[in-house]
Amino acid sequence: MIEKAKDSFGYDILYHGFKMAPKDGETIEDLKRDFELIAGKLKACGIYVHFLESGAQKRTGKHKDNFINVEVGIHEHHRTRGAGWFKKKETKVTVSEVFKYSSGHNTRETAEFAGVSVRTLYTRKTALKKADKWNEDNMNQF
Repeated sequence: MIEKAKDSFGYDILYHGFKMAPKDGETIEDLKRDFELIAGKLKACGIYVHFLESGAQKRTGKHKDNFINVEVGIHEHHRTRGAGWFKKKETKVTVSEVFKYSSGHNTRETAEFAGVSVRTLYTRKTALKKADKWNEDNMNQF
């Protein structure tokens, strides 16, 4: 059954635990080694593979019934972190600050202040003017 938890930063983790057995002719150590090679690549995508060892396995070093307990977790913030094409549209300044700054500076300086390109500045400014929100009272993020 898939379970849900939170990591230390408060992001969601979906995880599932299961048992795995090696193929014929393989050992548990071969299986672990194969997964450790793949785990590095999966970690970059937010997928974590953990081997869970019970108390008996730790004491004796033997795996009961030639199985290994595995837990696979998917960190949701990796999937939705805003990278790539769909970047955040907000900057660190408000519309009011950009509006006030633009009255005393040229377009290029205003775009640098807002942290956007000149084209993005024009696009957002035009959209705000159409919505009647391009003023010094608008405290929304630019």
